[in-house]
Amino acid sequence: MNEEQSPPTPTPPATRLARAIALLQRWRNLLVQHFGIRALTEKLMGLLRLFATVGLLLIVGFVVYQAVQSARLVLVKPFAVPQSMSGSHADAGRVIANTLKQELLGAENSIYTTIKRGSNGNGKVNIEAVTGNTEDYLLGASIKLPETGISINDVVEFIASIFGRRNITGSVYYDQDKLFLQVELEGRTFVYQRDLNGRDPKALNLDLIADMLRESRTELLSVASESHNLYYYCTGEADAIEYPEGELSQWFDYCTQLKSSQITPENLDTLLHSLRSPELRRAADDNDTLKHILNQTIGNALDKTRLICPNYPKTKVCKTPEATFQPRIAIRIPQPPPRPPDAPAKLYPNLPDASAFQAEAFSTRSMVSMAAPAAAASVTSTATATLIELPSVPELQTRCVAQPQASPQDVLASNQTEGDATLLFNNNLEVQALEKYAQAITQNCNNAFAWANMGVLLMAEGALQSISEAQLALEQAVSINNRIDWIQNSLCIARAYAADPEQMETLLGDAACLAARAINPANKVLLDKQFYIAIADRYFTLEQYLQAYNSYQTAMSVDRKRDCNTSKTINKLYRLETEHQITGAWQMACDMLADAAPLPDNRVSACEDKLATFKCP
Repeated sequence: MNEEQSPPTPTPPATRLARAIALLQRWRNLLVQHFGIRALTEKLMGLLRLFATVGLLLIVGFVVYQAVQSARLVLVKPFAVPQSMSGSHADAGRVIANTLKQELLGAENSIYTTIKRGSNGNGKVNIEAVTGNTEDYLLGASIKLPETGISINDVVEFIASIFGRRNITGSVYYDQDKLFLQVELEGRTFVYQRDLNGRDPKALNLDLIADMLRESRTELLSVASESHNLYYYCTGEADAIEYPEGELSQWFDYCTQLKSSQITPENLDTLLHSLRSPELRRAADDNDTLKHILNQTIGNALDKTRLICPNYPKTKVCKTPEATFQPRIAIRIPQPPPRPPDAPAKLYPNLPDASAFQAEAFSTRSMVSMAAPAAAASVTSTATATLIELPSVPELQTRCVAQPQASPQDVLASNQTEGDATLLFNNNLEVQALEKYAQAITQNCNNAFAWANMGVLLMAEGALQSISEAQLALEQAVSINNRIDWIQNSLCIARAYAADPEQMETLLGDAACLAARAINPANKVLLDKQFYIAIADRYFTLEQYLQAYNSYQTAMSVDRKRDCNTSKTINKLYRLETEHQITGAWQMACDMLADAAPLPDNRVSACEDKLATFKCP
């Protein structure tokens, strides 16, 4: 018999409610646990973002600090080297850069030591240092900014360039058995070279490179810093003023006046008063560099008074004497020993086309005037003649054959001696000038300016005139440096002087004249003018007065300016009429003076006083 199943017992409502509450509690616990971890995660992420922000700010602060600290510095970057060299020397570029940095630091330390020695131990030598330490920035080379790929060093470079920091870059290369070094700074490029003389071009040849780097340091520091430029310019180690409109322009002007070979006793006296003024002393009180330069400049000025104002220690006044006293002199020029004949050397190499040269200002460094000595210079004394032995040009050449290359100190001393010689010659002290030129050549046989100015002196009228020796001296100067236009032009004039008078003017086509005009085509007018004035002076000496008159006219038709050439020419024309009866010469001089144009940049000629006092009929 089938029994019927009873229906299931229904769950009481209280049990279902309990289960629902339990489920809700379980979900609540899960939600609380979930949101608690998330909140903690958010807090941790916020903290990490804070640390990242602070770190980024520190990095930016570091970058800006480094940029500001290096704003006035120059840093030496690794040099580019040939692949053949870098293959053998992987760090060649960095080695060269470090060598240059050491040279720059050594040069700065030398200046510091010199100034410190003369600062009386006051401990406040404030020479501006401009050489930076490259290694300070290498730590940031491998640290990249997040998601940029840019290193900290790249950012430092960019920001530092905004603040004014400069980099020295360079390269080394070989060409035609020569090793070249090219260095760049502030848009300026300096190129140095050395002969390999059979060395392996794949080798580093660090001794040759170091020698060129040592040569470059003065130019680089002069470009990098105005105070360095002033120091080197006033000491004669640098020829160029890199900061003509800088804060120290007045100091540059004082040194320029003193270095001029055209300075007169009166100008020198005025300059000494300016250098000793209380205002200038006060300006240098807080700057030991300026104080050192001021004291050195005063010392150099006093040295010049001993040359052209020998009575200055007694009178304390430097002025031109009423008559330039020249004692009677017995001059003996010994003949050099005979030397074996040499193979003829090619004096003038093939010059590049004129378009390869940029026009430059006419180079007048140490160029003496070819004016005849003043009449007072011929004054003689009745005293017993003094014997002065002067070497001939061939003897000097013979001495130089066996003489070793001059040291940097000898080169600097030679340049200073040559400047003194030019000052003496321009003040009509020819014998003393010739002695000084010979001394300058003895100090440095490769002083092209000393050879050239000796040649110009030997062309001038007077007891020392020797056209043949003048030509030899100028040829020697050209063999040392054939890239100076006025030296080539002077050699051309010397050859014209040695030629037949009727052929002199045709020497304008001589190789030396052509070379001078190829060096700097922009100076052709000035070179032509100087050539014709010199030819006219030669005609005047040879008493061919009509030809002199015509040549003076030709010279002034080329170029008329209110300068010393015009002053000299109009005075010669005045003498042609008043002393040698060349009618119309005086009036021609007045017409030339009336038509003379002012000098560029409102400059005033050293001969302006003579031009202003010239009297016309």
